Amino acid sequence: GVARGGRVLGRGQQASHGSTTNNLSVGNTMSARAVEQSMNVDNSQILKGRVAATNVVPGGEARGVTQSAAVAHGNAAQVEGCCGTTDVTSEQIVHDGSTIQAGSAITVGSADYLVSGAQATANAFGGYTNHGYSDNSVTQVSGANVTAYSQVEACCNNGATTSNAIAAANTARWAGESATIFANVTQANRGAVAASSEVREKSATNVSSGASAGGNLAEIQNKWGYAQLSGEQDNAGAISSSSEVTLDIFNGFAMSGANSVGNSALLSNLGSDVSLFMDQNNRGDITASASLSASSATGGVGQVNASAVAKFFSSGTTKIVGNANLDIYGGLAACATGASKIKKSKYGGTAETENNTVGG
Repeated sequence: GVARGGRVLGRGQQASHGSTTNNLSVGNTMSARAVEQSMNVDNSQILKGRVAATNVVPGGEARGVTQSAAVAHGNAAQVEGCCGTTDVTSEQIVHDGSTIQAGSAITVGSADYLVSGAQATANAFGGYTNHGYSDNSVTQVSGANVTAYSQVEACCNNGATTSNAIAAANTARWAGESATIFANVTQANRGAVAASSEVREKSATNVSSGASAGGNLAEIQNKWGYAQLSGEQDNAGAISSSSEVTLDIFNGFAMSGANSVGNSALLSNLGSDVSLFMDQNNRGDITASASLSASSATGGVGQVNASAVAKFFSSGTTKIVGNANLDIYGGLAACATGASKIKKSKYGGTAETENNTVGG
């Protein structure tokens, strides 16, 4: 499909007294599925415009589970094959100046369980193969500004509070079982990607907040079949994540975490060989910030984590006892020139590290 100069906006608003509010907005979407037959897929998706999903959930007392989830995709494609051969060629492009945004906000008084989540992706591709062969060539290019934010504000809660925000420019993921998977990926991002999560409560129990932002992400998870991931990833956009937890007093645990990555290539397999060959180049600044301001008079546990990575490359296979030897092949050519900055703060203390140049 082709969308030019368009605006896609979804909005949900309702009182929160034990409720579920879901919101999904997609610029272009494609889905293909074949069972016990071969399939050739040729996909082209182009987007220029705005895609947004926003939830606002207000309320007084929120008994039971109050849940809000907002998801926004610019281009989304999914291919599923069983017991046959699948040949995929996919191109997804989001033009410069486009905006992809997902937001979830819960504001209540006294509450039991609060769950808020937001996910925004410019280009998303997903493949699944069961007892078959899959050959994939995927190209993803994004110049969009991608933003995901999740917010929870409450007087107090008796159960648990969870807030998560995930933002990515390009994602390509495959999963398989008793399958042979070949995936060649070309990913390029030049837009800003930001994820933020925030929790504010006066009296809280078991609170977690997480934010994750990525430029280019490619991954294969397979079982009982050969898997190969190859290609190139280039990120020139600023990638940032921020998690903030502010509690007057809490019981149980309180956690705040933020993770940012420019390029990521992951390959895992169970019971068979793997090969991973990826060129990675990062020219954008990568930042992550996590904070926790709270106190506990009952032995509560607080944790803060933040990570900022220009490039991440990992491959592995698990050998089952009694099977033949398994081999892992891999190669990485990487270059990073952007700044990498991590900031953590807990109970008022602050620790900060900064690397102006990230090595290969």
